[in-house]
Amino acid sequence: MPRIPNVTSELATPEVREVLENQTRAFGAPLNSTMIYAYRPSILFGATALAKGIDDSRLLEHDLKNLVSLKAALINGCPF
Repeated sequence: MPRIPNVTSELATPEVREVLENQTRAFGAPLNSTMIYAYRPSILFGATALAKGIDDSRLLEHDLKNLVSLKAALINGCPF
């Protein structure tokens, strides 16, 4: 059980709720980090903008970006 409970759609602001709903459509459920960042919408939107900027730059090929994400998860012991 996480130390900090996740923000649910019912507790989220309308702007955050939209992000949660978009992630649910894209991934089947909101990302765990999003439900924590949602406590501070400015952090949520900043992290979202950073990720979008990386994706939009196309400096990394899609397959390479996936490999980097996988390697980072393995180094950090991420179970997902």
